[in-house]
Amino acid sequence: MEKIVEKTQQAEQLSSLAKPIKSARRAMILLCHGSADPEWTRPFFALQDIIAAKSPQVPVAIAYLDPAKPNFADVTAQLAATGVQEIIVAPIFLARGGHVKKDLPELVDAAQTLHGLTFQVLPTIGEIDALLEAIAGWVIHAAKVD
Repeated sequence: MEKIVEKTQQAEQLSSLAKPIKSARRAMILLCHGSADPEWTRPFFALQDIIAAKSPQVPVAIAYLDPAKPNFADVTAQLAATGVQEIIVAPIFLARGGHVKKDLPELVDAAQTLHGLTFQVLPTIGEIDALLEAIAGWVIHAAKVD
């Protein structure tokens, strides 16, 4: 039981590390699956930091599908409240499974209706040849089979 409480506290601390959202016309959401394991969120915060450093004019937020917080609806509402009109959604998924095919379009439609936002949804990681090549190179190098 102590470990569960400790993991919950860690998850709450990590979720509070989300970058403050500055006012802009466009913003980006890194859409991730979500996990109850607090360590799971670390690479997404690292990705958020890298994108924010390379493109500081565009606020970068993280949203989760389940069970982590904040969720997509909360993040889009927060962005809309700051004056954002267009949101670029980067689904950080390897493939177009049910969440990307079914859940994401429903979430986007709801946010468009509720907040009048426009969306650009990027492809999943597995649809980008350069990323697949990078992953293959890493696997080959890590396995020492090159």
